[in-house]
Amino acid sequence: MDDSVLTLTTTKKGSIAPKNLGESYLKFEVGQGTQVGLPMRQVQEVLVLQPRYLTPIPNLMPGILGLMHRRSHVLWVFDLAMLLDVGRLDYSPQQYDLVILRTGSTSVAAAVKQVDGIAWTKPDDLQPVPSHVKKGLIPYSKACILQAQDVVFLLDGEAILQSPLLQHH
Repeated sequence: MDDSVLTLTTTKKGSIAPKNLGESYLKFEVGQGTQVGLPMRQVQEVLVLQPRYLTPIPNLMPGILGLMHRRSHVLWVFDLAMLLDVGRLDYSPQQYDLVILRTGSTSVAAAVKQVDGIAWTKPDDLQPVPSHVKKGLIPYSKACILQAQDVVFLLDGEAILQSPLLQHH
């Protein structure tokens, strides 16, 4: 996102929303410098979790880190970099950065390398996903945008929830 001043308007509920900037998405890094975004309407929460609050479950598919308890719900935690085939997280970190993804009544927690914040994109800025990217990104990306020197892949939360990794649990 450039350094220009954002024009803000107040929505009916009193929250602040950018005016005329398009759809908001959460931008984060998943691995090997891969930048991705998830539409804010599919993001329930972002949090930092210490490993002691993650319950590992033996004999699961690689990429499933375990279970966590959050607000009276038990959620699967998975390595988003591994799902997208762009590497894998350090599995003995000081903390996990988690993005809780929600579509409909289903929620899961995606462990990511680093959350970079919220950005906006207009429909005119969306471009098709190039065919030369890692094959694991293609089924889960609906478009990409160019930001400065980076390509940001906009993910489809529903496609992620339908992934074979998450359907076996």
